Amino acid sequence: MIEFPIRTLAEVEFAHRFVALHEQLWQTAEFDFDAVTTHVFAPPDGLYQVDHSFIHDGQDWHLFYATGDLRRGEAWNICRRAGDCEGANEVCVEPGNGHAAGSSLFDLKFIDNVFFPPQGRFDLMSRGVCSMFRHDGRYGMLYDVRGDRGECMSLAWSEDLLQWELPPHNPILTPPVWANRHGAFKDPHVMFHRGVYLIYVVAWDSLGHPCVALITTRDWRTFEDYGPVFRMTPAMRGTFGIESPCIVQRNGMWHLFFTHGPGLWHAVSPSPTGFLEGSNGSSTRVARGAYFMGPFHATEIVQDGDDWWLTTDRKEQTRQLNRRAGRMRYRGTYEDEKTLEEGLYVSRLTWDGDRPVLEKPNGR
Repeated sequence: MIEFPIRTLAEVEFAHRFVALHEQLWQTAEFDFDAVTTHVFAPPDGLYQVDHSFIHDGQDWHLFYATGDLRRGEAWNICRRAGDCEGANEVCVEPGNGHAAGSSLFDLKFIDNVFFPPQGRFDLMSRGVCSMFRHDGRYGMLYDVRGDRGECMSLAWSEDLLQWELPPHNPILTPPVWANRHGAFKDPHVMFHRGVYLIYVVAWDSLGHPCVALITTRDWRTFEDYGPVFRMTPAMRGTFGIESPCIVQRNGMWHLFFTHGPGLWHAVSPSPTGFLEGSNGSSTRVARGAYFMGPFHATEIVQDGDDWWLTTDRKEQTRQLNRRAGRMRYRGTYEDEKTLEEGLYVSRLTWDGDRPVLEKPNGR
């Protein structure tokens, strides 16, 4: 088992930087969606774009995003709740991922839809949200599946990001023993650090808390579970649990971005596992916490050379506007979800110390 935490900041330095960030937050406010974003990509008509992942092939950025037809949502949910895998497959609301590419995030063009065929009943209901990575000279895609085993994760391999191979041993990940097997197990985020693949996922613990959990691998055949590294309580407004975790490491500080409740939240840590206080998290005397950044949903953080970008959709901002107007658009309905058909928005991200600052892209 890999020894964790792999600390990248000493306790004294983390404490100093954490306090500095906390002081900054007391004199700043959340970001306004329209003031800091620009629309850059729309999926084909009738389809949506939500959780997504970027990978660079040395020439272009490739965007893979969960997609489907939102109008199938009600019929699909009826089948899902009844455990009708075959029926859910017939009206699948999320059959896979769309693929777009461009030399920058501002000139993405749609290429095709990557809709894998079901490999069995374990992925018959849906095959969706993915995270992209490289391993042994190939491209990998770790993606959510749903079927008669609940929520699991499968793997696909490609030499060129166009033709894909599905290994016969899918699914490769199932909910860990500490997790509620009837809760979510989804939204992977893969990053490579010191020879190890860190796989952050969303799961729910047995007490009903949505969590970000960590699983590791070196070879994509054997895996180690490190349990929750962050948790929240369910939210009564907006996104009910935690979704779309995205982790970056900058100047020794680990940054966790995630969707919860009314939008985007941010937390920091001196190690890949230290976002919580307690026996499985903190080894410093500085308390932990998270704060709300604004009405952004299903975000990713992309570093392109010296430039940093935040990508998002407009779902939580639309929910915010509906609440202010007193409009009832209950969660999961087409009226609640339909702004996902607009596609992707981008904000420039700069850093004021360890505080991420969102700005409108220049000239956009």
